[in-house]
Amino acid sequence: MMAVFAVLMLLMLSGSVLSSDESIAVACSINDIDCLSKSTEKFLEKTHKGIPAWNIVALDPLVIPSFDIVFDNEGLIYKHQNLTVTGLRNQKISDFKMDTKTKSVVLTTKADLDIATDIDVLFSKLSKTLSGHYKSHASVLGTATYNYELKTDEKGVTHFHVGPETITCKVVDAPSVELTPEFQQTLSNDADAKAFSQEKKNELREKAFCKITEKAYSYVVHNIREAAKAVPSTAFFTNIE
Repeated sequence: MMAVFAVLMLLMLSGSVLSSDESIAVACSINDIDCLSKSTEKFLEKTHKGIPAWNIVALDPLVIPSFDIVFDNEGLIYKHQNLTVTGLRNQKISDFKMDTKTKSVVLTTKADLDIATDIDVLFSKLSKTLSGHYKSHASVLGTATYNYELKTDEKGVTHFHVGPETITCKVVDAPSVELTPEFQQTLSNDADAKAFSQEKKNELREKAFCKITEKAYSYVVHNIREAAKAVPSTAFFTNIE
């Protein structure tokens, strides 16, 4: 979901946001992965801190005030606070498909992400909460799928209008997790926490990491959507009708 973020916003920066000598605008063919990759890298380098004038949010680091993950089968709720995700600026295109007939996009990028967060682990059936802080790292493949329309404004300029997205995640390698000593001791001393097998713990770690990744990618699609409102469609691709 990340490269199109770059692709859909590259030329944005050649106008009101960046001066001409700073321009990183690159209009690419939808089939030219090398061009899209280079444009993405340049764009993320320039914009990962956010561009308020365009309603572009900061992506690296990305700070999410709170985020809950519910595991119904296990009777658990992970309540994250002060969740920080880093690494989005270095993502790379893994796959990109744009169908101009159905006006649909499927974008997959690979990213090495680091997560740091406070957490309350709620055992919903037991009315018990274990609290602490942890860090986690993993390589992920994130995929964003969405439709778009081309609309012409009152000035005769055509823009992309990005529809609702579906985001999925796949963990490439098992997430590594680092608990604070206090949180580690809390979990080690709790009978219900210890009752989970290592296999189940690994499964929960992977699911949690992917849910956080999907949440992070939603901010990227937000940026795509906001950029597409401001820039002509021809700024993004050389072969769009």
